[in-house]
Amino acid sequence: MTRAEKKLQWRIARRYPRRWLIGYAIGKLRCDPAYSAVLERIGESSLPLLDVGCGMGLLAFYLREHGFASAITGLDVDETKILRATRIAQQHTTGITFQTADALSLPEFSGHITVLDVLHYLPPAAQSRVLAEVARRVAPGGTCIIRTTPRDGSARFRCTLAIERLATALSWMTRPPQSFPTLEEISRHFPASQFTPEVRPLWGRTPFNSWLLAFRRVAG
Repeated sequence: MTRAEKKLQWRIARRYPRRWLIGYAIGKLRCDPAYSAVLERIGESSLPLLDVGCGMGLLAFYLREHGFASAITGLDVDETKILRATRIAQQHTTGITFQTADALSLPEFSGHITVLDVLHYLPPAAQSRVLAEVARRVAPGGTCIIRTTPRDGSARFRCTLAIERLATALSWMTRPPQSFPTLEEISRHFPASQFTPEVRPLWGRTPFNSWLLAFRRVAG
């Protein structure tokens, strides 16, 4: 990691109001591979982004600091996280808005969509509904990027499940995990006739069973 990247990470993290939030933010920015994965796939695009399950807005701020200039809308059910993200956006950047909203109530939109670590908080029927609505909102040339934990019984899966339960017990997450979809259950909502798929592990420097699914809608 370059010195410039470290300075950028600290610049983002220090915008948060409490020491433990700063520590959480810098830890995520340094160890979580999702941010760079999203940047690699949409960073040079002029299409807007809808970030479903945006939390405290880290992805939006990371993308903006790395030159992603298009409009970003972040949605999350946790009102406290949305309020924190909104305050930071108003003080430090432009073109980024946050809304308290459920994944089942997506706004009308056309562009890129990210759904990172969201689906397992929904029951299977709701997952299918969300994925269908997400797929419909991906613009031609746009990409839907999903991070998920497939239920494969691995040690990584068991570790992920344990951490999810701990996060719920500590009230960091407002909902407990419901159901972990398989990669096939997600992919079927993005037919090959309309989307170019990319499916691969996204473990990074973590013990979690994280997988990346990126579906780019065929342009034209």
